[in-house]
Amino acid sequence: MADIDHFMYACADFDLLVKNFRELTGIEPSPGGSHPDLGTRNKLIGTASSTYLELIAPDPSLARQSPLRQALSGIAAPRLHRVIVLGKSEDLPAIIRAYAAAGVQAEARALSRINDAGDTLSWRLLMPAADNPYGIFAPLFIDWQDTAHPSTRLPPAPCAILGYEAGHPRPAEIRALWDALGFDFPLTRADAAYMKVNLDTPKGKVALTT
Repeated sequence: MADIDHFMYACADFDLLVKNFRELTGIEPSPGGSHPDLGTRNKLIGTASSTYLELIAPDPSLARQSPLRQALSGIAAPRLHRVIVLGKSEDLPAIIRAYAAAGVQAEARALSRINDAGDTLSWRLLMPAADNPYGIFAPLFIDWQDTAHPSTRLPPAPCAILGYEAGHPRPAEIRALWDALGFDFPLTRADAAYMKVNLDTPKGKVALTT
C-alpha cells in the first residue's frame, strides 16, 4: 500500500489559514511558495515523520485558474481538504485507469515552483477531477522525481501525527476504490462523511477535520 506524502489544510483566505493554524497549534509554518501552474500558494509544517502538512490557498497575485484553485476558493473556513499519496511516475497510468474504471477522470501533470532559496522544485501530480463522485475521498498522487522530498528540507517542528481516520455512509464503496488505487486509510461507517488527522502540538492534541 502507498504511503501518505502529506495532508492539505486549506482555505480561500491564506492569511486566515495561517493564523488559524498558528492559533490552533502554536506552530509557525515554514515558508513555501507559489504554484504558477495552479494559481495557489502554500506554507509547510514538518512532523516527527516524513508525512508533512501543507497549508494551501489561492494566490491572488497569480492570474492562473485551475480546478484546485476553484475548489479552494469555495472553502470559507480552514479545514482538512485532501490526502496526497506518495507515488511513482511509472505507476500513474495504472492509477488513472483505476480511476477511469470507477467513473473518475484523472490526469497527471508536471508541476514546479521556486522556493525561497531560488531552487526549482519539480514533481508530477495526479489529480482526480474536483467534481468526482467520491469527493475528497479520491486521493491525489505525487512523484517528487529528482527533487528531494520536502520533509528533508523542513526544520524540525514540535508536531507529531498521532493518527488519522475517516468515516463515510458507504464505506464499502470507498474501500473498493482505495483497493483499486493501492491506497489504505482507517475507515468506518458514519452518518456523515469526514476525514480527520490527529496532531500532538505545543498547544496539546489538535484535530484537523474536513
